[in-house]
Amino acid sequence: MSPALKLTYFDVAGRAELARLLFTFGGVAFEDTRVSGPEFGAMKVSLPLGQLPILEVDGVVFSQSMAISRYAAKVAGLYPADAVQALRVEMISETLLELATTASTIIYLTKDEAVKAEKTTKLLNETLPKSLAALEAMMQGKFFMGENATLADVQLFELVQYSLKSFSGFDLSKYPKLEGVVEVVKSNANITAYLAKP
Repeated sequence: MSPALKLTYFDVAGRAELARLLFTFGGVAFEDTRVSGPEFGAMKVSLPLGQLPILEVDGVVFSQSMAISRYAAKVAGLYPADAVQALRVEMISETLLELATTASTIIYLTKDEAVKAEKTTKLLNETLPKSLAALEAMMQGKFFMGENATLADVQLFELVQYSLKSFSGFDLSKYPKLEGVVEVVKSNANITAYLAKP
């Protein structure tokens, strides 16, 4: 019997969106709970690390967004059983996470417009071309690991959809294999329905 899953976060994409997308892509039933700031304040003291997101698995509470996302990938059939293949997926995942952190820092934490412009230029002209070219070279077929989607593919979609598209001048078409992954994930029936929700 499948465990009862309850994912709790704020009503934004943020640090819970990757897990939401992984569960959704894999057709895994879960309760998607969205809380307000005051609601979080009331529950904060009871949380393992005093932060969100949390995932409840049959009532047991777990924290840390990437730990939750890896679990989501595993139960969704999006994580390799083979240790070396898993290592490769994790290598790609960490590369994507580094890019997401850099992008988020620019978007949300850099207030000075001149500094933001400088960091954006570096991201678009140096950081992204280097990393995306490396990721493009790692592609082994339709997806990063061949013909089967993994955590890495959904994570790439999440990075592009929720972070990189925010930057004027970002162009994924220079990396057709990566662009193909994004389109395949986006066209998944479960993902299409999820994105169509208000």
